Amino acid sequence: MSDQADLPNQDKLSSDSASGKDMAQAPRRQGLRNFFLAIKHINEASVAENVKQRFSDYVTIALVVLCIISLVVAVSVQVPPGIKLLPLLFTVGAVLFYIINRMGIIISLSPRQALIVWQILVAGFWLGVTSAMLVMLGCFYFVSQAGP
Repeated sequence: MSDQADLPNQDKLSSDSASGKDMAQAPRRQGLRNFFLAIKHINEASVAENVKQRFSDYVTIALVVLCIISLVVAVSVQVPPGIKLLPLLFTVGAVLFYIINRMGIIISLSPRQALIVWQILVAGFWLGVTSAMLVMLGCFYFVSQAGP
């Protein structure tokens, strides 16, 4: 009788996470320990034999290298300002390609995991926007201080 009374509570616990086993295997940790364990988990997953990378993963890696090279060339070589804009547009396109190819992963996650991934994606976007604005303001400041 007590087993049946515990079922609603057990169902509630298992619906809060992907499964009841996840809670037993991965207790919550705080701070840097959690960060380093997550990095270790990602590194182990990236070399696991049962994890196969898709062709688009290799294309994305190549695009990152090309974006870095094109941005360095745009900054270091004297070219017209319009041409310097092309590597920036190329980089934005590569980032969009990356995000579009990874959004399908969210479908395979539980609702809670999908929300967490989405929040991380949005936070990364805002971090990028804020960083870009700070760099732009810094450049404007140093250019205006140099004067004619």
